[in-house]
Amino acid sequence: MPANTLRERKKAKTREKIVSVALRLFADDGYANTTIARIAEEAEVSPRTVATYFPAKEDIVFYLSDMTKQRLVLAIEERDTGVDTMTALRKWLLEERELFEQHHELMGCQQKVIDNEAALRAHEQAVMRDFELVLADGLALDLGMGSTDLEPRLAAAATMAVFDLLGDERKGRAEGELPPLDEQLEKLDQALTFITGGVAALRDARD
Repeated sequence: MPANTLRERKKAKTREKIVSVALRLFADDGYANTTIARIAEEAEVSPRTVATYFPAKEDIVFYLSDMTKQRLVLAIEERDTGVDTMTALRKWLLEERELFEQHHELMGCQQKVIDNEAALRAHEQAVMRDFELVLADGLALDLGMGSTDLEPRLAAAATMAVFDLLGDERKGRAEGELPPLDEQLEKLDQALTFITGGVAALRDARD
């Protein structure tokens, strides 16, 4: 949620500084080797402050992912009347791409930390499952179905598979290098067109 008051802005700034410091320490020194005390020292706050904002170290690791999910929820829930989930998703992706370009170094640290820790990789899978459920909710509304019905769940799973493929391609590039935006959007649009067509067919079948 946006930080509107001075107090909220200060809290957001402190939270972001802790995340920035911690992710770099995790990436350089190892997740298990980095203590809350060390994070607090480098972030120039008390250990109690770190623990207040982030009760567990894994909460720091996945802070960026949590913010991304919140923005996706808002993009789908607050989309204009007549805008379907896939259109809202594409708009959200363009905005997230801009954020990724601004913070790609920090996000690279996050991914390095996750890749090096089995427990964090398992947590990442749970996070991706949360994204899938958010999409399923939006698609269910488009279809006039429940979010637990098979059709929206299948469409959401297919969409997440697209992200997996794009993520694999990004990992195959040099560190910090992003695929050309036009190329990435072309592949994404092809996949979303296919999925959107399937969603439309499901909707027509119910009418």
